Amino acid sequence: MQLLKRQAEDGWHFEKMNQAGFLVFEKGNPEKKDFSVDFFEGSSEYLVIYKEAGWKNIGNYKDKYYYFKAERETPTIYSDSDSYWIRMKKEWLLLFLCELIYLPIGICFLMLVFLTKESQNDILGNVFVRGILLSLGTMLTVLPLGVTVTIVFSLIIYRDRTKYYHHPERFAERQKVLRNSIVLAILGAIVGMLFSLLLKNFF
Repeated sequence: MQLLKRQAEDGWHFEKMNQAGFLVFEKGNPEKKDFSVDFFEGSSEYLVIYKEAGWKNIGNYKDKYYYFKAERETPTIYSDSDSYWIRMKKEWLLLFLCELIYLPIGICFLMLVFLTKESQNDILGNVFVRGILLSLGTMLTVLPLGVTVTIVFSLIIYRDRTKYYHHPERFAERQKVLRNSIVLAILGAIVGMLFSLLLKNFF
């Protein structure tokens, strides 16, 4: 939201988020607007609520994340911390479920490597091929766990986030992206190392 706000002030207007997850802007006249990015699963009633509150829908990403803009100081649509907490839980649940679908694929790759460790087949017995299968299997299996760790981390570090339901920009200013990235990278390395040690005994 803060990024879209700064870009608009410089004359770069948000167009969309493309399929690769990158924001696309178009050059135009500078404008001072507030922006809102919300998560919900495509309810037309939800869009009406935003419109009646003074927010204009300017795009969406995969019918899950919706982008809005309005005049400065337009109130957010969340009227209490409980409704904002429900929104957060829905987003995290969807994120977890999206990653969970990779779990059976990862397990299949790992089982293939395990069941063919004595294979004389030119392909399945190739060290390079087995390394790729093992890496892919590990990554796809650990993804849901990684998302879970990220969610738990957010709940601990930003446990008071719901207090900012009316002023999300203040919450944005409190975030320490570099610190969070470093901590999550370390946690990810620890999880990866433990998982690798576990796999070592089987493969």
